[in-house]
Amino acid sequence: MNGPLEGIKILGFTHFAQAPFSLQLLGDLGAEVINIERPGTGDFNRTFLSEEKLGGESPFFLAMNRNKKSVVLDLKKPEAIRVILEMINDVDVVMSNYRPGVLDKLGLGYEELKKVNPDIIYCEALGYGSTGPYAKLPGQDLLAQSLGGYANICGREEMPATGGTYIIDMYSSMLLTCGVLSAVISKKDGRGGQKVQVNLLNSALHLQSQELGYYLNTGKIPKRPGNHTGHVMQESPYGIYKTKNGYMSLATNASEKVKRFGEIIEVDGLPELMTDKPTMLRDRDKLYALIAPALEKQNTEYWLEQFQAEGFWCAKVNEYPDVVNDPQVIHNDIIKTVHHPKAGEIKVIAAPIDFSETPATIRLAPPVLGQHTEEVLRGMGYSEAKLETLKTEGVIR
Repeated sequence: MNGPLEGIKILGFTHFAQAPFSLQLLGDLGAEVINIERPGTGDFNRTFLSEEKLGGESPFFLAMNRNKKSVVLDLKKPEAIRVILEMINDVDVVMSNYRPGVLDKLGLGYEELKKVNPDIIYCEALGYGSTGPYAKLPGQDLLAQSLGGYANICGREEMPATGGTYIIDMYSSMLLTCGVLSAVISKKDGRGGQKVQVNLLNSALHLQSQELGYYLNTGKIPKRPGNHTGHVMQESPYGIYKTKNGYMSLATNASEKVKRFGEIIEVDGLPELMTDKPTMLRDRDKLYALIAPALEKQNTEYWLEQFQAEGFWCAKVNEYPDVVNDPQVIHNDIIKTVHHPKAGEIKVIAAPIDFSETPATIRLAPPVLGQHTEEVLRGMGYSEAKLETLKTEGVIR
């Protein structure tokens, strides 16, 4: 069976995370993805946290670059631009996360490419937008978390905190993928190609639709908890708690069954302190100070059994070894093993979308830099003599 995007061809000018992760998902869904990389170093993520045991390949690059072909072209050379323009005739989508204007200066902007292919879908992953006071500033996940207010609703009272993953990059990647798919559907309906843009700053705001919407419509600024971690607008006992042998989370306000909650953890007086949500939110640090010591008296497994039996929402806070051995994770079969030509056997996280008839697949391991340059150009009709000329001229490596 073939993926739902079989027959869609995508040309990428991408590096780091925001656009590459989107391209990987589109590749998982069946699209043919060709990513153009610079000679010598390629994607910046190829050298980030590279480890000897992975054959010099970065685990970060390997995590988001499968199902792609790597083509090395020196875009500073006019002949390389001519090669790209030939590719455009046979491409459905172009994706880039270069800074605004970079591809335009090379003659590869939207207006130029749609002269070659009027139905081209041209997708740009940007930092802050293509115009405006920040357009030329470098866009990056931490900066977007900060400017977009996300960091200010994370952490504890004493200072803001960032997400544990590059959350704005990842969320923006999903929005970019959504934009590509929408444009593909629109094109198939006969409405032609178009430009699609997604930026990190807007993605950060969209991610906070609930929290930011609360402020916009009430004028009240959410306050971070004082001495524990939990959602900025949730009352205790919502949050993470230390147990005798680890940590657990409680995603419950316990307001309807507060008496039983107090009985389970053997803390008196909770009903008087947990009368309603506004009170519990106001006094969440006081409640935390009562509840936290009680939970430290027993193991996580004990509390899970007690709380789950009563219908309280709770979970163990897994470390990564726990995650990969979790029975539901194993059942879902989302961790796959792939053979890489340099790194050997590597484990990757598969596409998290299930299709009954057109499943997502892993067809290609993350590519070695320039691995598919000659293959792709041969497929375009380039002769061996022409390939040798391009090598001699330094257009390809």
